[in-house]
Amino acid sequence: MSIIMGRVGAAAAIVAMFLLSSCGLNSEKKPVMAESSHTRGEQCDRALGFFSKELGIPTVDIEYESEAPYEEIGLGAHCTVTQTDLAIGQTRLRAMLPNESEPALLKGDLSYIPQSGYDEKVWIKTTASAVNIATKVDGWQGTLTINTAQIKTGESKFKISDQQIRSASQFLISLTKELGAEG
Repeated sequence: MSIIMGRVGAAAAIVAMFLLSSCGLNSEKKPVMAESSHTRGEQCDRALGFFSKELGIPTVDIEYESEAPYEEIGLGAHCTVTQTDLAIGQTRLRAMLPNESEPALLKGDLSYIPQSGYDEKVWIKTTASAVNIATKVDGWQGTLTINTAQIKTGESKFKISDQQIRSASQFLISLTKELGAEG
């Protein structure tokens, strides 16, 4: 009788271990990259609106290249804003890899300066010809490039203000949050 109880106890222990591991209680949880079901068109429409309304840039358009506006963002997508066929800006959204702690383009580039005063992490790199902004929101990275040297606003050269850079940073945070997988 004790042999039978021993076998039943061993079988019960094996079943219990199986149930615990299948429920995830005994296994290590691995991060999973989630895809976005939002479309490139949504991303590009928002970028176009930002460049025309917030930055006040006339006659802007979107260049889709070989991808269609109805295609899903999936694990990542980009959108190029043009003015008279010149690329004046770009947004990129990408699911971060499980081992990434910050946007990939920041690695080894010390010219990106961390910013404060935002709900999410923001880094900015300013050059004579462009402003580059990066953010990290809920496992997604967003980047925004404004090619200031390419932008035409009439007779004068386009100058971006500190307030416009702040507005661009807020726009990028919202874009990444709303169109990332959790959005």
